[in-house]
Amino acid sequence: MMLTNSIVLREEFRLEPQHTRVAQGETVLLECGPPKGVPEPTVGWRKNGQKLDVETSKRIRVVDGGNLAIQDVRQTDEGQYQCIAKNLVGVRESGMAFLKVHVKPFLIRGPHDSTIIEGSSVTFQCRVGGDPMPDVLWRRSANGGNMPLDRVHILEDRSLRLENVIPDDEGEYSCEADNAVGAISATGTLTVHSHPYLVIRPVPQVIEGIRDASFECKSEGRPKPTTFWSIEGNRTLIFPGTKFDRFETSNTQEGLTVLTILQTTKADNGLVVICSAVNSVGSISVRARLTVASQDDLPPPIIILGPTNQTLPVKSVVALPCRAVGNPTPIISWYLDGNPVINSERINTTDNGTLVIHDLDKNTDQGLYTCVASSRSGKATWSAYLRLEPPTNPNINFFRAPEASAFPSAPGKPQIVNVTDNSISISWLPSIKSGASDINGYLIEVFSTDMAKGWIPIPYKISSTSYTFSPVTSDIAYTFIVRAENDQGVGIPSLMSDPVTIGRDINHGEDINLSEAQATLSSGSVVNLLEANASDSTSVRLVWEIVNGQYVEGFYIYSKNVNSNGTYKTLTVLHGGGASACTINGLDKYTEYEFFLVPFYKTIEGRPSNSRTAKTLEDVPSAAPINMEAVLLNTSAVYLKWEPPTNHSLNGKLKNYHIIIRGYDVHNMSKVLTNMTVDGDSPKLLLANLSAGVTYSVSIAASTRVGIGPFSVPSILRLDPHTKRLDQGYTRYPINHDYSHDILTQTWFIILLGSIIAIIVFLFGATVIFRRIQFMKHSSLNSMHGNHAIGTVRKFPTLPLNPNGVWIDPGGGVWRQASEITKEAITDYAAVSNAPTLPLPDYE
Repeated sequence: MMLTNSIVLREEFRLEPQHTRVAQGETVLLECGPPKGVPEPTVGWRKNGQKLDVETSKRIRVVDGGNLAIQDVRQTDEGQYQCIAKNLVGVRESGMAFLKVHVKPFLIRGPHDSTIIEGSSVTFQCRVGGDPMPDVLWRRSANGGNMPLDRVHILEDRSLRLENVIPDDEGEYSCEADNAVGAISATGTLTVHSHPYLVIRPVPQVIEGIRDASFECKSEGRPKPTTFWSIEGNRTLIFPGTKFDRFETSNTQEGLTVLTILQTTKADNGLVVICSAVNSVGSISVRARLTVASQDDLPPPIIILGPTNQTLPVKSVVALPCRAVGNPTPIISWYLDGNPVINSERINTTDNGTLVIHDLDKNTDQGLYTCVASSRSGKATWSAYLRLEPPTNPNINFFRAPEASAFPSAPGKPQIVNVTDNSISISWLPSIKSGASDINGYLIEVFSTDMAKGWIPIPYKISSTSYTFSPVTSDIAYTFIVRAENDQGVGIPSLMSDPVTIGRDINHGEDINLSEAQATLSSGSVVNLLEANASDSTSVRLVWEIVNGQYVEGFYIYSKNVNSNGTYKTLTVLHGGGASACTINGLDKYTEYEFFLVPFYKTIEGRPSNSRTAKTLEDVPSAAPINMEAVLLNTSAVYLKWEPPTNHSLNGKLKNYHIIIRGYDVHNMSKVLTNMTVDGDSPKLLLANLSAGVTYSVSIAASTRVGIGPFSVPSILRLDPHTKRLDQGYTRYPINHDYSHDILTQTWFIILLGSIIAIIVFLFGATVIFRRIQFMKHSSLNSMHGNHAIGTVRKFPTLPLNPNGVWIDPGGGVWRQASEITKEAITDYAAVSNAPTLPLPDYE
């Protein structure tokens, strides 16, 4: 019987390749289960109709009998793939499978950390690539708060733009990009800086007699501003915690900076103190005047807001305000038609002076009400008429006092612009807010010591913002206030003008220039400090820009040690040559300084510039290490430790210690045994294999990244050959010791010591001769006794195990690290355990 083998290749693939998406750089597997056949079909692949050569490719191969594996997929691998199976019967082709190669998102340009000024705008970029193009989402870090959606815009390039930035916007902003095959994120940090501002401003002080006067000031800003006080006409800056003459400053727990003038006198009258705050963004300065006066010199109280005429229905309620200020605090009293108003169940005067009357009665409550603010310095009055009518009277136009916001705001402080023998001219800035209607004029009140105790109003309304007051009396001080008036009534007053005394004419050109210079230099920015860069270890170069140089004669440049409270230096630079840069010399090495400029014109100083900080460069140390100590470990090893130079003399970051060890022979000739380096974090050294009787000296120097500083005065070490201990006669000098005042160097002591030594030598010789005779007599007894070493037991405190160690070879001066020393090589050397501390041996 004959058997015939059938040749077969089925039509259907057991597993056909599927459409697949893969990320670039990954590995993809296109599966293919070929049809069954006899003989077993071979499997190949086509890409885009072309045979795929897998034999020569290192990335592409056929695995598991037919699957196509592609490693490190690239975009060129994208296309249509087809599995081909063939044997002797024929060829079978699978369906097409499309391989799509995507690219994970990648960052082209991401957000960077930004530091900007409050109120400006910032843009965080987020340029990404990928296939398909990633979607971009912006987030704010969870602890940073919510995204300020009303001020945020997404630009066409997907960048994030934040408008009108405020300090609360500080934090991290993250750009997140993702597509079908991956995601990426990048973060930028926003830091917001702001101009300094004064939360609490110094206010003018009026005091009587000899006592202390205090001014308060509190500043805020980002970064935190430096706050200081100064006295007008004096260049001295008074920082918190310092004192100058009778002026001292302090900080309170609430963050206030307080300037106290001790024991003021009449000579301090008119003194102007200035509170200034500076940071890298800008500065602010506020002036306040001290008035030292007797009781007669104090101005009378000022009524800030008084009552107005009203027409109200009976049985209603009326509130008549009377707010007053003064020194001392005034007492408020009310009068109706000249008679005192008595509080009752219907009538009450509040703490701020407002008179409130309920259930109004025409017979008892109608009339002229007068508010009187009085103190021992005088009094001020304000009157208004209250008319009451039945509410049903159709012929009455009832009128209630308007709200305080309906009145004009206070005008600017009156400035003295001209004084003659017979007149005083003042001017002021108009009110910022006019209230419920336009301002129709200004009212002026004047106080002088020769008038009655009260503010005297000028009897007519002023339509402009200037006025000339006359006649005046010589040697009398005059003070002015100004109020604005609209249809609703009279507003609150301005600040009091500075007192002016007749007898001086300030209308000359020089004085006018000073007034204009003060106004210019005190308002706005005059100079911007652009750069502060260290030139070397003791100098910094400053570059500035003058914004308004009309009244700039020069600059005072202040440099303040950031880490030393109250310490500063001053340099004067004249503006005549158009200087815009300067190098500050003589600074401490490797020290951070804060710099700012103060413009001046003759005796007038302006608002400081913004500040800049810079740190001087490193230098070599200017002093050697200090306080070296030597501790004997055993008969041949000494443990040394020392302290680094002081921070002031280190002049940089401590890097290494450089150690020179010398040996001295019997002729006192020295030889350098080693010159080694120890890490700056480990100021200690273990000296091993020291020879008894040999004198060693150790000198140490510290080094920074710039170089090596001075070496210390040699510290002398010597092991006594008899006691095996450190010879105190050699080790008595600590490092950097001054020998000039030591008693051992005095002539009388040397003579005395020589005499004592001569006597000791004579006695020693006599003793030796006597012992020799005794020895000869008893020599026969020596054989009867054994030789035993007798010693003492010494215990030392446990010392930390020190990796810095050296081994001294007395023959060739060869040095090795302590870690290379074996206990067999050390005579009388204790075994060292693996404990973190090194126990000292006991000798028996």
